[in-house]
Amino acid sequence: MNKLASLTEAERAEKRAADREYARQAVEALRTSDGWRRWLATRSSFHHYSLANQFLIAMQRPNAVRVAGFKKWLALGYCVQKGEKSIRIWAPVPPSAKKLAEWRAAGAKPEDQPRTYFRLTSVFADDQVTELPPPAEPAPIRPPIRQLDGYELAEHLPALTRLAAEIGSVLSFEPIPGGALGFYELATRRVVIETNMAVNAQVATGCHELAHALVRADRQDDDPKLDYASEELVAESVAFTVIRSLGIDADASSIPYLASWAENCDLSVIEKTAALIDRLAKRLQDALEPIAVTDEASESAAPAHPERTLARVC
Repeated sequence: MNKLASLTEAERAEKRAADREYARQAVEALRTSDGWRRWLATRSSFHHYSLANQFLIAMQRPNAVRVAGFKKWLALGYCVQKGEKSIRIWAPVPPSAKKLAEWRAAGAKPEDQPRTYFRLTSVFADDQVTELPPPAEPAPIRPPIRQLDGYELAEHLPALTRLAAEIGSVLSFEPIPGGALGFYELATRRVVIETNMAVNAQVATGCHELAHALVRADRQDDDPKLDYASEELVAESVAFTVIRSLGIDADASSIPYLASWAENCDLSVIEKTAALIDRLAKRLQDALEPIAVTDEASESAAPAHPERTLARVC
């Protein structure tokens, strides 16, 4: 029997409250500079996952680059090591075939359509598994590491140029006196990258400068208001997580120290700021690579904001 189906309404309410608290703790971890950096590093590997699941993975397994269920790991050629404790992330629970059939038989009114619920489910990280012996052929799970003095990322330069044009900027490659690798000129909205350096370094610099341009160009009504310091935090955070997602070991020291800002902020402001970073970073990443589908089929439907969906938690 499904354990959730056997719960009383009071037990369901207790479980929802516990899940809500668990999700709140994951956001609360962003109040410290270390917690913020852990989330950004996690996001670089899990940028196709929902923001809520990024928070949960960062809190529970910050060094992970991949998570999957027990059976999925077996299919990939790995086995969860004995004694490992699972971590929990959100997964959707779609309505049953019986409920959908009953809804259709009743006239299929849109307002009565059975909804998808969400619940915390167990997964394991890549550092909790070991390769299965032959004849199994374990799939590669670690992304390639790229050096700044390399040339593997040349195909991304035209994409950065196109993105700059989309947001009303012009990206150019010029010799820059004084040793700077690049800059974003606010008055003219120009993005300039030093021409005399390796391609990978040009891509990393382009991501960094376009992150600053995006903060000004891609704003929505419900975005948090940013002063100079918080704008720098957003831009540097976007650049850090995008550059890491390309396989380049970005320097976390460039992210502004945020303890004083976070300590005085309402938790909702911290989450909105993280959501802004996630959205701007996704725009950069979508320009650089085709949209990928995660290995966990359920992930694309995971709630971005669990506190808004907990009424639908099983």
